Amino acid sequence: MGGLISDTKLRILRELREEPLHGYALAAELGLSHGYIYTHLGELEDAGMIEIADRQDGKKIYRLTQSGEYLVKAFD
Repeated sequence: MGGLISDTKLRILRELREEPLHGYALAAELGLSHGYIYTHLGELEDAGMIEIADRQDGKKIYRLTQSGEYLVKAFD
């Protein structure tokens, strides 16, 4: 990705483009550890690429922001 965004973050953004998900679902879908996913989710949220859409059963449901959508489109 040329240093702009890691492959893992881009994979997360692409998954969230399909539907809002919580971290455990993302980890399972992408075959990654929960800790690894949540580190990336925090960084993506800080960068304004994702936001918390809802909370269900104590889990944060993440979705893309408009900036996140633009970034994914730029790589696709």
